[in-house]
Amino acid sequence: VITLLGLAFIVWGLATITLGFIGNNATALITDIRREGGERNEVKRGSYTYNISYTFTLPNGKSVNGSTKKIDNAIYLKADGKSKAAVKYFSFFPYINALEQDTKPGFGQLELIAVGCFLIFVMNKRKKTVPK
Repeated sequence: VITLLGLAFIVWGLATITLGFIGNNATALITDIRREGGERNEVKRGSYTYNISYTFTLPNGKSVNGSTKKIDNAIYLKADGKSKAAVKYFSFFPYINALEQDTKPGFGQLELIAVGCFLIFVMNKRKKTVPK
C-alpha cells in the first residue's frame, strides 16, 4: 500500500510537469470558490486555503470539471460566473488537467516526487537479518 501511494505521488508530480510541456490549452470557467476550514496556523497571519472548481469544454463539445487549491488572504472570494482561467489537459485523457499556473515546474512538483521516492525506498526498506 505504501508503494502504491508513493507511485501515485510520483505520477502526480510528473503529470503536472508534463502538462506544462505537452498539454493542450483551454479556457476554463471558474464555477465555485470555497474557503476550507479556518485561518491557517502559520507565521503569516490571515492566510486561508481555498478550493477552486472549474469547468472547460473540449473541442468535441464535452465539458470536463477540475479543481485546485490556493492559499490566499482573508478577502472573501466568490465565483461570479464570468471569471476565467487558462487550463492545460492531456488530449488522450482530459480528466488529468490543471490550471496553467500550476503546471510550471517548481518546488511543489519536486516535493511530490521526493515524497513518493521516500515512501517507496525508505519506508519499504527491509531490515537485514544476520544468520545465526
